[in-house]
Order: sequence, then structure tokens, then C-alpha cells
Amino acid sequence: MKCFYSIAFFFTTLVTISSSAEQQTCQKDVPCGSSKGHLEIFGSHAEATETIDEMFTVPQPQEFFDKFVKPNKPVLLRGAAKPSRAYSLWTVEYLIREYGNLTVRLEARHEGNDKIPVGEGGLGRDTVAHFMQNFDTMDAYVISQIPRPVEKDVAVPPCLRCGSIAQGIQETHLFLTAAGGKTKLHRDPYSTFHCLFNGTKDWILIDPSQSNLLYFAEESRYEWGGFSEVDVDRVDLLEFPKIQDVRFARITMDKGDCIFVPGGYPHQVRVNGYLNTAVSIWISRLKEFDNTDCDREFDFTPMDQVDVLWRYSGYGDLPQGHMDIHILRRLLLVLADSEGKISVQHFLDNFLKGQHEVKDEFEENRQMTKEQISTMDELFSNMKTEFAKKVDPEGRGYITKDEVKALTIEEMKELMLIIDPTDVSDMSSFEYSHIPGEHIRGLLVNLLRENHGKMSADLFVNEYVKTLGGTSEVAKEIVSKLVPNNDSTLTAAMVRKNLEAALQPFESSRFHDPTVERLMYKHLEMRDEL
Repeated sequence: MKCFYSIAFFFTTLVTISSSAEQQTCQKDVPCGSSKGHLEIFGSHAEATETIDEMFTVPQPQEFFDKFVKPNKPVLLRGAAKPSRAYSLWTVEYLIREYGNLTVRLEARHEGNDKIPVGEGGLGRDTVAHFMQNFDTMDAYVISQIPRPVEKDVAVPPCLRCGSIAQGIQETHLFLTAAGGKTKLHRDPYSTFHCLFNGTKDWILIDPSQSNLLYFAEESRYEWGGFSEVDVDRVDLLEFPKIQDVRFARITMDKGDCIFVPGGYPHQVRVNGYLNTAVSIWISRLKEFDNTDCDREFDFTPMDQVDVLWRYSGYGDLPQGHMDIHILRRLLLVLADSEGKISVQHFLDNFLKGQHEVKDEFEENRQMTKEQISTMDELFSNMKTEFAKKVDPEGRGYITKDEVKALTIEEMKELMLIIDPTDVSDMSSFEYSHIPGEHIRGLLVNLLRENHGKMSADLFVNEYVKTLGGTSEVAKEIVSKLVPNNDSTLTAAMVRKNLEAALQPFESSRFHDPTVERLMYKHLEMRDEL
């Protein structure tokens, strides 16, 4: 018996050691479970097992709401982009000839690249002509509000033409890119109706019920949109093991197709075709449908004949990316007390706050200079004053639910512009907000040290562009403040004397602060009102 127990003990120990070794290997070298898809592109870990609906006719608004908007379901609409003029007209030559002088917004073609492209219009800006002449060699793509002159080429489909859907068309976006572009795994703040006029697009769509498997960034926790931290070109299943359990649908959009994707629905897109052109129509997330004026059949209608809340002229700052005015109305209504009154002071104290006021509220916060804190304090102080004046001109201290419901679209837009000013990335002065003054200071110190306290202005300009990703125009502006009498040489003494004045536009710049949006989101989430 002793011999039997010894042998049993030996084999049990061997199995335990073997299992432990396998577990250690699993942790260090390959993912636990299946390693399929490890360090490969997103979606390689499994076959697509989910499906989305596909239609060859575009439904009318009520059917569209009942079948897709209300149940939060995507739908692929084959051929729905063909009634748009863009389907047959949008070539490189046509876009240059008809719209070449218009300014559009740029981002890096690969969303994982954080460097903002530079075009003829400066940082993150280009003219349509310059972009179309260089789009196949630039690491950039156009993602911009559609300039108004372009709207006539895009047809709004029948399903968006009446009731609260039509009233909820927030803004429309133009996409121009070469093959090879791709998005992060992300979710959009609005529902989107996306139509393709050139090329193809491969989509992976994931039901929001699986969001806990997708590793969304912490800064996305209380935002309507957001992105995953997973590298979609090389998914590390050791770092992100839950991806192995993600079920998804995979579809390919062809030229002439449209897709509806509900707001907050996670997806990832890859772009194909020498020239890929598309338009997205952003729509409010709707919980209910007011079918006023929906008692007839609707057809495709040119966009320039349809109401859109935020439009872009094609020049100057873009009114892009504002929070949803209907969400603001919803928030005000849920704050009403038993008498139907909404305290203005309560709203101001609890929702109009900046990052430096709620440091413990959200994990991710921006480091600010004293000048920036002063700038943002002044902004929020003016914001509170203007908002109170607008909603409560008589100084009663409250606004009623009925008064909130009666606010017109234009009045709601005015309120939104007060509490959600134009994003700095949509402004011509974006470079001052994008490049921290401390980075410019560090660059100057390093260059002067390497060049024994003296260097040419051209050297700084070139390094500013190369190292910090800025424009030569702004670099020359910095030099003009550092160097008296247009001298072509920078010395350490000049920099010490004039640096603060040169950096002032950067040190005091306004930046995008998402705190108001996050506070609103958090409150509506707790009230189950999203």
C-alpha cells in the first residue's frame, strides 16, 4: 500500500507541476484559451457569428423608428446612396473644380496616429483642392462638417424626413480618403446614417451589451462617444484577453450603400479603394418618436433643402461636435421638482464645472498652467452668467418644465453655445491649444544647449515643425517675438528676455474641457435617461 501511495503521490505531483507550468506559459507567452487572433488585426479571433438586417428599399420614418431606432439595431441599406448626385459626380477632378477653395478639417488617416496633419489651412486644415491633389500620399483624411455649397450633392433619405427624426439632424460630415484608412474600435455620440459614394468599407459591429469586453478608455466612461484602448492592427490578447469572447457582425459596404448605426453602438471600420468618399448624417438618440407631419410618403431630398441644426459655411471655424440640444432639454426636465420647477442655481452649481473643479470626479484630467486655469475660470464664470440670463431673464431663480418644453430649436442652440463653446480643434487658433508652451520651452532649451547658446531662426522653425508637429507660420511668429529687429539668429539671452511673451498665446489658450458633458451623462445614466 505504501508503494501505491508513493506512486500516486508522484503522479499527482507531476500533474500539478505540469499544470502549473502550462499556466505559467499561458500567462507569459500566449493567451489563455485559444490564441487565434493574437497580435493580428481586430476580428481575427473568431468567425463573425452575428448578423445585421439588410434592405434594398429605404423605409419611411415610422417604420424606420419602429424597426431600427427604437430597438437600437443597425441596418445596411443597399443602393440607398445612389439617388445622391455625389454617387455619379464625385471624382477627384469634380471635387477640385467645384469645391477646391473650400476649407475642410483633417485628421491622421490612421486614427492611432496622434500627429495632426498640416494642410494649406494650417494645423488640421486644408483646402479641398490641395487635399485632393495630394490625398494618396498624405497621412491624412478629411473628416469635416460638409461645407454648405457641397450639400446639394447629397440626398437625405426618406426615413429621416419628418417628425422628431428630422428635428434631430444635428450635423453632417464629409469623409474623403485614400485606401488604407481605418478607425479605432469606437462608438459615436450620435446615431449615424453613413452613405458611401466611392470605394468600399469593411465594418465590424458589436452589440453594446458586450461593451464590458471591449476595454473602452477610462476617459470614455462618461461620454456619449468613446474609443477602445485595443490596437486594431495588432490585438494583444495577453493584455486584452476578453476580446476572445467578443461576438460580432462583419459587413462590406459597396459604392452606393448606406448604413444606419445607432448612437453608442461599438464598431470598427477599414477603408478600401483608390478614392473613398462618404457622408455621415448625425442624428439625436431618440427614446420616443413624435410623428408630426409624417402622414405622407417621403422621397430623397437634397440636403440643402433640409433642416440641419449645425451647418458650416466652408470657411473659418467649424460649429462641429456640439452636445445634443435635445439631451440638454432632457436633462433640464429630469431636474424638475414636484412643482415642475428647475432651480437655475442648482444647474449652475452641479453641471457647469471645469476639470480643475472636479479633480476627484473623473480619472483623466489635463494638466493646466496658471494662465489656462485663469482663462477657464473666466470662461465658466461668463458661461454661468449668460446661461442664467437666458433661461431666467426675470431673476426668479427657476424655470418651469413647461417653459423648457416650449423652448424653440434656435433658443436651445443659443443655450448650447453658451455651455458648450466651439471646440478648440475646430478653430483657426487650434495650434495654440494643441502644442503646450512647456514643449516649446523645452525645445528651445535643448537646441540652445546643443548649439552652444546660439542658433539660426531657421533651425528652430524646422525643429518646431518636425518635433512638435506645428506649422512653420506659427514657428515664425514665435521667432518674431523672440528676436528683435528681424535678426536671423537666436541667442540664449534673447530667449530668456522674450520667452514669456512669445509663449503667451500657448500658455493662456483655451482647451477642450469635456467635464460638462461628463457630468450631464453621469446624471442621466443614474436616472436611466440615456
